[in-house]
Amino acid sequence: MTHITSIFDFTKSSSATKTILWSGFIAGNLDAIAGAVVYFIFFGMNPIQVVQFIGSGIHGPTAIGGGLSMFIAGLLYHFLISYVVAGIYFLAYSKIKILRDYKIVMGLIFGLGIWLIMNLIILPQSNIPKSPFDVNLAIVGIIWHMALVGLPIALITSLYFDKKA
Repeated sequence: MTHITSIFDFTKSSSATKTILWSGFIAGNLDAIAGAVVYFIFFGMNPIQVVQFIGSGIHGPTAIGGGLSMFIAGLLYHFLISYVVAGIYFLAYSKIKILRDYKIVMGLIFGLGIWLIMNLIILPQSNIPKSPFDVNLAIVGIIWHMALVGLPIALITSLYFDKKA
């Protein structure tokens, strides 16, 4: 039991890998919960369909309703992205002073950046079903990525570096 709890302990002993995994896991789960709620409200999609929708980025529209394999694929892609952005922030944190000086603001801006890159660059190049721009969905998406993705990654990363200082 001690070994399992040490994976999530950032106050006593931690590593860069644990920090990235932890921040990616937390942000990925918060993002998934927000996505499930928002896509249910806007489109009536259930959580399984939302994760399959993520899978459609690579596998196309047939991924939605594509069964367990597309659910697993979507989940893997979702957390891969979450861990990548957590790793990027972690690597940037020690090199960019403003990230350390303004942790909360920079975490929120990082979340905005994630939303912008995903929605303006990556998703248009993917195989997800195209839909018209919805300003209300965009506003909600921006807020959730700022508060539930960028901010947790920034705060968990700062805990690691503050402990090292």
